[in-house]
Amino acid sequence: MKKWLLSTKVKPQNPYTGSCLLNTKITGDNAPRDTWHMVFSTEGEVPYKEEKSIGVIADGVDENEKPHKLRLCSIASNALGDFGDSKI
Repeated sequence: MKKWLLSTKVKPQNPYTGSCLLNTKITGDNAPRDTWHMVFSTEGEVPYKEEKSIGVIADGVDENEKPHKLRLCSIASNALGDFGDSKI
């Protein structure tokens, strides 16, 4: 059995820069909150397990001209990823 040491691979002092391949709103227009389906490319460099979270900081600044803050996103993909290539 593989042991996943997620906390030692990527840290705030050693972040990984990936890209967002897909960002689709999946809730209706009248929903009280938005839910999005997002697919990130990490080229297999960031090990992950389903049902865990990944921290995401968007590029640029917010509406107050301040850098975006960390957001935690739940990982719903299975270990093979959205495209079946084991890359989140």
